Amino acid sequence: MGVSGRYPIVIAIALVLFITACGGSGSETTTTAGGGTGSANSITIDDFAYAPSELTVSVGSTVSWTNEQSASHTVTADDGEFDSGTLAQGDEFSETFGTAGTFAYHCTIHPSMTATITVEG
Repeated sequence: MGVSGRYPIVIAIALVLFITACGGSGSETTTTAGGGTGSANSITIDDFAYAPSELTVSVGSTVSWTNEQSASHTVTADDGEFDSGTLAQGDEFSETFGTAGTFAYHCTIHPSMTATITVEG
């Protein structure tokens, strides 16, 4: 492979290292109105539950929650690391997990709603 063939790989590695170094607390939050993304890291809020209630992802993964229910809900980390605010029906919240660990979360409106994200390095 010539020098020009390696150039995109070097840029990709540098970008990953830059993003990792600039990660701050290790998470990024986005809340949007509208439908879910349909990715493997999607969680549906329906019938007063998070589905799935346990999800394992890799460091750097983004998890998206979509409220499919007419009742409002939140996605709030037990340790306060992230909080969606109130999600109306059809609203989506996303969190990017930059560090390994187990992240328990709940709905502040309906405290019996609980779930866990496990992030593996």
